[in-house]
Amino acid sequence: MTMGLIQFGVVGLAALLRLTAFGWYALIAVVVSALSLGTVPVIVVGPLFYAGFSAPPSAWPLLAAADVLLLVCALTFEDGGDNTSTSPLRVLTGSRGPSGRAEGRAFRYCGVAYLLTLPALVIWTIVG
Repeated sequence: MTMGLIQFGVVGLAALLRLTAFGWYALIAVVVSALSLGTVPVIVVGPLFYAGFSAPPSAWPLLAAADVLLLVCALTFEDGGDNTSTSPLRVLTGSRGPSGRAEGRAFRYCGVAYLLTLPALVIWTIVG
């Protein structure tokens, strides 16, 4: 039960982090979420809530890894307006430098790892 409640906090924190660098991608995400009647957000974060409330304690390390990957993605994803783009990491640290390749790589690798973690987490929850 407590892991399920923790998932609400993690997803809420990820959403708040994304709001610090709101831009075109965020607007597109809102429109896609509305047009899909919430299907896309359910696919992206639904497994976290499902596993949080249903997973056996042996799956909690994988759940924690998925949480960390989600938060790293939320921190390193660049978004912005027509002329500039920034990430929540740069907004929160006050860095005004150009976007770094390491930040982009961190987002890509963590994003792929997060999406691969979700099916494993659901399968582990169902089997366990």
